[in-house]
Amino acid sequence: MLKLVRARCSPGHRQAARGLTLIELMITIAVLAIGLALAAPTFTQQIANYRLRTASESIINGLNYARAEAVRRNSPVSFTLSDTGSGWTVAQVSPATTLQQRAAGDSPGVSATSTTASRAVTFTATGFVDGSGTRMSQINLASSAANTETRRIDIFGGGLIRACDPAVTAAGDPRRC
Repeated sequence: MLKLVRARCSPGHRQAARGLTLIELMITIAVLAIGLALAAPTFTQQIANYRLRTASESIINGLNYARAEAVRRNSPVSFTLSDTGSGWTVAQVSPATTLQQRAAGDSPGVSATSTTASRAVTFTATGFVDGSGTRMSQINLASSAANTETRRIDIFGGGLIRACDPAVTAAGDPRRC
């Protein structure tokens, strides 16, 4: 048979207590709260910048999709920005058929504005931009949060779509507008 043997401690020796005291726990929570309070503005800016980049990529993808569909269908296809936010719709012109769309609420706090009165651009069957009438040639994206990035999307007549950062001024930087 097995005998259980107890470890004996000398009479004046006590085993160390395990766990945290209430004071240690309160100090830890206070340090975490101060750290989070200092980091909160940075997190807000990072999230706003992420939403802006996401909206920019979404619009560029929509424009590229409209151009590709115009060539594939051998028929004019339009890209239209929504009146608010950064939403958009891609539709075949004739017969009028919605091909794809994104809701304005997909990137909250981001607004997309056209530099012209028109909020639409139409791609022809050759992939070029339809130059008849007023068309959208530039989209500016901004966030409602303070101290955040901005983006500009240029739509050229030959169908080229380019995004740039208006804040970049260095001559050799490819992000420059």
